[in-house]
Amino acid sequence: MIDSTLEARLRELLDKQEIHEVLLRYCRGVDRCDRDMIAACYHPDAIDDHGDWVASALDAPDHIVKLVKKTPLAGMHFLGNQLIEIEGDVAWSESYFQAFKDFERDGKRYVRVRGARYVDRFERRNGCWKIAERVLTDDWNKVDEVLELLGGPDRFRFGSKDKNDPVYRLRKGRVAREPSTNLEEVVKRRTV
Repeated sequence: MIDSTLEARLRELLDKQEIHEVLLRYCRGVDRCDRDMIAACYHPDAIDDHGDWVASALDAPDHIVKLVKKTPLAGMHFLGNQLIEIEGDVAWSESYFQAFKDFERDGKRYVRVRGARYVDRFERRNGCWKIAERVLTDDWNKVDEVLELLGGPDRFRFGSKDKNDPVYRLRKGRVAREPSTNLEEVVKRRTV
């Protein structure tokens, strides 16, 4: 039999893991323009204050997808340090992240790199942790011109901002190509 102190500690670990997975699903939803996945991360009455825009949980998913699809080029979120503090059915979370956005302006290609934090209040309702309030806090950002690309689709497999991305397609069957690449040739031609 498990003692009550250990049981409480295990419950807290499971709660933190559930909250962490909500944050991961949110980032995937944004990067893949998956409106339903983004929406599932919020309670219906939640508010999202992203700094340059504020929206309800009902409006935020569509607005986010519209912003991300504005450019056909790549974007990606990477979660880093994360602190989750739980008090009953309420939790406060601070999640550091970097976001990369590839875009064109005046015929040139650029990458914006942003260092920021999701400062969230989560609530557990009906046994489910979701975002009740989000404040996005920018700590720094910069824009760099892209001077060189290492290769295109002939060399690399790129992700997509929809359900054609391998993360969705792999669940439906094999996505990997046949192992026909001459690996010695790859080593010879690779410069970076």
